[in-house]
Amino acid sequence: MRFGRFLALVVAGALAACGPQLENAGEQNSAVEEPNYTIGPDGAAGISAALPMDEDAVRAAAPDFTVASAPDQVEGDAFTAITLSAGGEEVFRIYPTADRGRVHSVSTRSSQARGPMQDIVGVTLFGVAPLEEVTFCHTELAHAASFACSTAPDANFWRVYRLPEGYEGPSDPFDAIDPDVLHDATLVEMRWIASPVAP
Repeated sequence: MRFGRFLALVVAGALAACGPQLENAGEQNSAVEEPNYTIGPDGAAGISAALPMDEDAVRAAAPDFTVASAPDQVEGDAFTAITLSAGGEEVFRIYPTADRGRVHSVSTRSSQARGPMQDIVGVTLFGVAPLEEVTFCHTELAHAASFACSTAPDANFWRVYRLPEGYEGPSDPFDAIDPDVLHDATLVEMRWIASPVAP
């Protein structure tokens, strides 16, 4: 009888000792398995610095994604971008500096990504953006009838919104947009811009 009680206590003690370790192991596994689909002032997809603009450097910083090069251009200026994809969909696109040597910025137009306020492209409206994060806005040239907002002209993180379909009022400059329409502008892109590398 005493041995049976002793054995029960030993087993109970062993299970109690293992319990927290198993829970922690589960937490560690879920942390490892959950991809970094976030973008904000501190970086995007695990990239938080002006890395060298090559696939190996990007792959090391963003291991949750399939990394590939892709031809791109801005206003007729051709360059090679780097894409980060998951589930067969491009989640982030990385743009180079003017000399093509380093990462200049990372953008997303994917609903898989999440901004700092759980912003979702195609879902989140300008009307719910925190006022302190959209204090500086300007007309956006990359998207028709759109505007980009951040905290300052030299900010690292930008949200781009498209005006509601059917709006026929002025959209340039930003201050000319009908204030009643701004509330319903939809998030179409988020961008993180790397700080320049010190010489």
